[in-house]
Amino acid sequence: MHMYDVIIIGGGAAGLFASANLTTTNALLLDHAQEVGKKLLITGGGMCNLTNTLPAEAFLSHFGNKQQRNFLLPALQNLPTDSVYEWFEQRGLRLLVREDGKVFPQSLDAHDVRDFLVRHSKAPIVTGVQIAAITKQDAGFLIETTSATYETKNIILATGGMSYPRTGSDGSGYELAKALGHSIVPPKPALVAVSIETYPFKHLAGNSVRNAWVSFYHNTESTAYDQRQKDVLFTHDGLSGPAILCASRLIAKQDRIKLSLITAENHSEAEQAVLRALNAPKKLIANALKETGMVSSLAQTLVEMAGIDKETTTATLDKTRRKALVQLASAMEMTVSSTKGFQSAMVTSGGVDLAQVNRKTMESNLTEGLFFCGEVLDYDGESGGFNIQAAFSTAYLAVKHLHN
Repeated sequence: MHMYDVIIIGGGAAGLFASANLTTTNALLLDHAQEVGKKLLITGGGMCNLTNTLPAEAFLSHFGNKQQRNFLLPALQNLPTDSVYEWFEQRGLRLLVREDGKVFPQSLDAHDVRDFLVRHSKAPIVTGVQIAAITKQDAGFLIETTSATYETKNIILATGGMSYPRTGSDGSGYELAKALGHSIVPPKPALVAVSIETYPFKHLAGNSVRNAWVSFYHNTESTAYDQRQKDVLFTHDGLSGPAILCASRLIAKQDRIKLSLITAENHSEAEQAVLRALNAPKKLIANALKETGMVSSLAQTLVEMAGIDKETTTATLDKTRRKALVQLASAMEMTVSSTKGFQSAMVTSGGVDLAQVNRKTMESNLTEGLFFCGEVLDYDGESGGFNIQAAFSTAYLAVKHLHN
């Protein structure tokens, strides 16, 4: 039977990048979906936010915890964000750096990134493959699929997590890792939107508050467990956008979220800005609120919520209602009824236990010749190109250390 140098399992960002960087063509890439890179196609709103311009230390601060940051450091030092930029540019994919430091293909079409990686794959890609078993042998591994059997010296497991299962990441890689002796940190959805009890902004779905100040509180606690200034997006049944997504791994049912409905660096700054707007002489209240940058429909909703007649002006607004309005605009409180599940999570928190993987090579500490890269590992980053860059960096490191 033919012995391959390496077989890559999984054709997402990590698997495709690994394949594009192989020094051997005696390789295969197997994927159980009919089409590779489907999750890449929906990243960055379909525009594929490949990476960003942050240096390693700042970049790593956007991952779940210290253990994850330590684990990813060697991979990121080996292939930093600017090297990923150069990798694509040198091979002919034009990129664009946005003002906020996020990097996209110039076409703003994720298909171009996926197709580019497929074109540069050194390994033939075989889709629709169901793996029945992987067995460790003296000289490598035996991979049995429902249609064929392969022998290989090295395996790169790049099967992704469990988020957006319709794109192929359904957690099946965890079973393969377990069969080869690895323990799995129980997966849970990360980067998810939240549903809100008695949600008042259904009609505002699609609108957002730029750089809102958001504080998060567990049910009975009065001290915030997280606070951040980022965009908040109104959905049909709750909240999303970077402020919510980045805190979502911590959010639990019945938590309280307080947010400013205008751009602000804290709740009291928002309060002062609203008070200043309400000091304008003889303005309709909704128009005064619009001066703070609030969209008209949100301003009108707040006027209704504070029980203010829409003909009321800044000159005739009574103290009680003014106070209620300022409170709503500067620190609107909402209760989380649920966080969304894997169907709509962008990233999986959990995966192959990092303690069992060598961070300098991405090789298993338990099984020689078995390498991991990408989201099958137990790390999860915020949105903004962090997870794709980590997939690329870990894949690049794995490829560098394959056994001859």
